[in-house]
Amino acid sequence: MRVAARLPAPQAVVDSPRLDAEEIERVLRRSTLWLTPGAVAGFDENDFSFLPVAERTRLAKLVTEFRQVASAVSPTAPVPNDALERGLPLFRDIVLSLGFDRYEDPEALRLGKLIEQAIESDRPPELADLRFRTGLDHSGDPALWIWAFLTEEVSKNDKDFLKAAHRLRAILDPIARRVAPDRWPYLSFRPIAEPAEAVEAS
Repeated sequence: MRVAARLPAPQAVVDSPRLDAEEIERVLRRSTLWLTPGAVAGFDENDFSFLPVAERTRLAKLVTEFRQVASAVSPTAPVPNDALERGLPLFRDIVLSLGFDRYEDPEALRLGKLIEQAIESDRPPELADLRFRTGLDHSGDPALWIWAFLTEEVSKNDKDFLKAAHRLRAILDPIARRVAPDRWPYLSFRPIAEPAEAVEAS
């Protein structure tokens, strides 16, 4: 999906810019190579059983409608404008649903969504955003990296920031261990306004 949309693949998800509908549309209009059933090849709604029912149903509907539009496009002829205008919002919303700017890989998407669902009913107000990545750590063991971005308000004062980070660690760490018992959780706390270039690469 990322390749089809020609979206940037950041070295670390924490450094990636936040995707928005307008930026995705700009990227998609540069080329129409994404308007093919192959862009969503292999999609199976059952692979997304970790999503809430409404979210999973919406994603499946978007993929089905996109396939219908893309299947009518000839791979050897210019893409008709009406097909582009019908397919673009569908593909854009699929990309937004998969959150490449927040979940760096498929397993990060699954675990991140489960963690976010676990805190949804009592999400701390000082938590502005979460980003996730999975992989092997420096010792070769499976790991889960979680970046928690705190609001500008709580980040204005070092004492408030540290207090909020301590509180969030106490919430996120046990949830991450429960959701992904085979992965060591690495938590990092950042101000939401911190420039991406100031964040070290993972």
